Amino acid sequence: MYSAFFKRTFDAVVASLLLVVLSPVIAILYALVRLNLGAPVFFVQERTGKNGKSFHMVKFRTMKSSVDASGKPLPDEVRMTKFGNFLRKASLDELPELINVIRGHMSLVGPRPLLPQYLKFYTPEQNRRHDVLPGVTGWSQINGRNSLSWPAKFELDVWYVDNQSFLLDLIILFKTIFKVIFPSGVSQDGHVTMPMFDQKSSSQIAIIGAGGHGKVVIDTLQSNQQYVSAIYDNNQNLWGKTLLGIPICGPISKLSELPGHKAIVAIADNQKRRELVETLNCQWISAIHPQSAVANSARIGAGTLVTAGAVIQPETKVGEHVIINTSVSIDHDCEIGSFSHVCPNASLAGGVVVGMSSMLGTGSSCIPGVRIGSNCVVGAGSVVIKSVPDNTIAVGVPARLIKSVNLSANQDGKSGQRKHRAA
Repeated sequence: MYSAFFKRTFDAVVASLLLVVLSPVIAILYALVRLNLGAPVFFVQERTGKNGKSFHMVKFRTMKSSVDASGKPLPDEVRMTKFGNFLRKASLDELPELINVIRGHMSLVGPRPLLPQYLKFYTPEQNRRHDVLPGVTGWSQINGRNSLSWPAKFELDVWYVDNQSFLLDLIILFKTIFKVIFPSGVSQDGHVTMPMFDQKSSSQIAIIGAGGHGKVVIDTLQSNQQYVSAIYDNNQNLWGKTLLGIPICGPISKLSELPGHKAIVAIADNQKRRELVETLNCQWISAIHPQSAVANSARIGAGTLVTAGAVIQPETKVGEHVIINTSVSIDHDCEIGSFSHVCPNASLAGGVVVGMSSMLGTGSSCIPGVRIGSNCVVGAGSVVIKSVPDNTIAVGVPARLIKSVNLSANQDGKSGQRKHRAA
């Protein structure tokens, strides 16, 4: 087992040895930086470490301190020197980070530490890169370095978090030596350094569905300062138009041209939402409105929407691509299956379990501990006091059960009531 204690001990011992062995090289580099770039020799910057805690990372300076008339630093390509570029290509500017390793701020191997202002742009999945200590080198550094896009880099970082081992660290360290001798991927095309990770580059979220529900999803994302880039819908009469200022770019199938693109399905119909998710190759994101209240111990699956006014209490588990609509109340220890829809003002008491692809209509409620099966519909205003088996409609106060083999429900649960009357 690759324990944190073993990794920390290995880091401290190896970093200390390297600092002693490389001290003549570090001393020479110190003198060369002082000669070529002047003071200060070291570049000290706040970075984000394990669990999102900040620390000050130390590197050799590689750029001039030139500023414009207003005191703002000039572009990187103007301030970068040939000497600084050499240091970056050879990764010699990273040597002072051994001090950060010895102090316990960093590891020899891990995701590279980034700026604290990036924290607000990460998706929950991307933020998992902070579950471990940041590294002097890492999995993304030996697989493209700064030539990678931000999403690709974060994907590699999270892969390392999930697969870290002593053997993997040794492989990364040895491959890093090769990369230092034969440098590549130091920067992206057209840039001397890695472009900033900002709101636009972090998001580029596509919305699938240009109906009324799409408006709710867009508002939820924008309320979190996330950048919605495009909408896709199969209604060709909408192509070229906009929804809340976001362009409707064409049919949903166009998303297949952008594999891995971040997206969320804004379609209320559970079955259609599921079919699209199973067809498309996207990086599904959740959307949680800042005016909702989600307990820290609650778990929200990818692709799920939590709208304004919703309350989700501790230890509740919400599956993937679920809709938790306006002012829904979900008490502690509930479980909501993937592709379900809890409609506005519905209320679930503690310990309620809802199966996959089910819908709880507007204003419905469930007493503690009841189980609602998969592919079920609870009608608007209904009160569930006993468990509901799979493929069943439940309507009324208290809710009465009607068996059905072909359920189809719209977003407010009224179809369940129509089938009851027809029966």
